Amino acid sequence: MAITNGYATLTQFKALPEITSSNATDDTFIESLIERASRAIDDYCGVWFYAATLTRYFDTPRGRDLPLDAPLLTVTTLTNGDGATIASTEYKLWPYNGPHKTRIKLLPSSATVWELSTASDRDAAITVLGTWGYVDRTATDPESVQAILNTTEACLLIASSAYKKRYGVNTEGVAQVTGAGVVITPQGLPVEAKQLLAPYVRLG
Repeated sequence: MAITNGYATLTQFKALPEITSSNATDDTFIESLIERASRAIDDYCGVWFYAATLTRYFDTPRGRDLPLDAPLLTVTTLTNGDGATIASTEYKLWPYNGPHKTRIKLLPSSATVWELSTASDRDAAITVLGTWGYVDRTATDPESVQAILNTTEACLLIASSAYKKRYGVNTEGVAQVTGAGVVITPQGLPVEAKQLLAPYVRLG
């Protein structure tokens, strides 16, 4: 299988010193563990660590700032409540530094205001099409690189713990082996993984 939005690779997993299996028939299972471990990281932190192209909807704010409910990497199209596209010259993304943004701020000099929908409704009136996520995993700036390295290491810790538990090795309770396969629960992640992920856990 191909790993979808995984934070580690099969090669990285099989290079771990405690993994001695060279059996290619294990590969599909390992890839599944890596993907499940990656999603457990997302669940634990409350954000995801890859760039996803999505359209998200927001209520019309009462002030000049539009608070976002997920980390934003880039904007493709920002659509006001009345259906008009807001040009990139009319707003800035905040914070100004760092890999992702949490607000869209209309410039004080801009005549643009946040509008209600054509039905004069505030709910989900503003549309943001863009790339969303805590980090783009192709980024090279220091803050992004650190997040990528930490989530990769955490993913390998979680996946290897689940792998060893499947084969009866005594590990922390990161996974439950059921008839349907291995279930990884976010609250049961290894302590070392939680320490690596602590800076990225979303509060509130």
